[in-house]
Amino acid sequence: MVASSRHLKRLMMYVCGDSGPFDEFNPSFVARQKLGLELLYVLNKHPMNMNKVCSTLKISRKQAMKLLNSWARINAIREESSDVYRVNFAIFTKEDLMILARVSEPIARELAGRIGNHAKRITSLAKDFSAAKQVQIEKLLFAALGCFILDWLGLKTLEGEKLLVRNKPQPGNRNYLLFAREEVNRKTALRLYDKMYWGSHSDTSDAYTFTSFGDHHGMRYAFPDVLWTLQASPKAVQTFFKSPSWMTEKLSTITQLCSKKMLRDTAFLLFRLNAEGTISAKELTKNNVEIWVRNLVHLLEDMNYIFREKGRLKLNYPIFADDDKKIVEQIADIILPLVTQTIRQNYSILKRALSNTTPVRNKVALNEVLNEAWHWIFAQTNKILAEKGFLYDPPKKRAEEARYIAWVAKFSFP
Repeated sequence: MVASSRHLKRLMMYVCGDSGPFDEFNPSFVARQKLGLELLYVLNKHPMNMNKVCSTLKISRKQAMKLLNSWARINAIREESSDVYRVNFAIFTKEDLMILARVSEPIARELAGRIGNHAKRITSLAKDFSAAKQVQIEKLLFAALGCFILDWLGLKTLEGEKLLVRNKPQPGNRNYLLFAREEVNRKTALRLYDKMYWGSHSDTSDAYTFTSFGDHHGMRYAFPDVLWTLQASPKAVQTFFKSPSWMTEKLSTITQLCSKKMLRDTAFLLFRLNAEGTISAKELTKNNVEIWVRNLVHLLEDMNYIFREKGRLKLNYPIFADDDKKIVEQIADIILPLVTQTIRQNYSILKRALSNTTPVRNKVALNEVLNEAWHWIFAQTNKILAEKGFLYDPPKKRAEEARYIAWVAKFSFP
């Protein structure tokens, strides 16, 4: 049978947590299968038996069983009764997204107003960040308040208050929550996602945590994003060109070693810039590894980590040293009680609105759906604060690019 997905809508899948190595237990790996996301889309509409899956996707029973087993392996679908399958995680339709946008906006305005009441104190604390002499306070707060506090610590705090869950154990020794959204047209995507500052992509190497944070309306040319793509390429070589496993393994090893060196040298350069102020570009490259360093500097300029002024290199994006963690915690002590207060006061409103969404009707736990709702609330809070000038409001540098910034820190938050 010939599979055809021309009339089936697609999903954008994402996780909150750590989905682990790029293997058969990683949702992104499973989603690369032909019709993998289309299967989830149709099951989200209503449960189906094997025959219905075959007729809807126009595939054989063998193909259907392979797809179903791959998603069942990571608990993304479940067999509800004999030969009847249902999605097992939150997938939001276009109508669900509209509900999330509507219910979160007034709550976000309420929270933004409460944070704004403490703006002077927060700004005063932010001036003590180690990079504050070079990097705009608004960029430092975009990272510290928008990501560290509202995203990472906000989720942890609300989980501690038993208002939501951040992640859960998954097959393959992973810890994450899986989500998906229905793809929408460009006009709707612009309305829903532009300047929704909610997406943190983070990875740690040699005690340095590399993070990008911003909206998802486009590409990110930052670490770790570009390296994730690079590290997935050996698997793609094996899949598409049928290369032998020994080549894939060796390519993977070399790619990982190169990525590790790139991150280590990037962190060294950025923290040196922070410590010394500015550095002559010529002075930096006058050694035996001139070609490597010169090309790394050019890359970091193109990625906007640094910029050149009169022949000297300066920081453009934040870095956070060990002692900066204490400042983040001081700001968090102001913000997090406001977060808890706002969500508790609006809990019944959220619960009532979310009861009308597809995930709740598909018997996904409310505290998992509330994780997504909190993302919409803090994203709109960040958007409001950025448009008021309290946080940095990242421009769209290239047509295909998202609005985001990136940074390197000597710490993270669990």
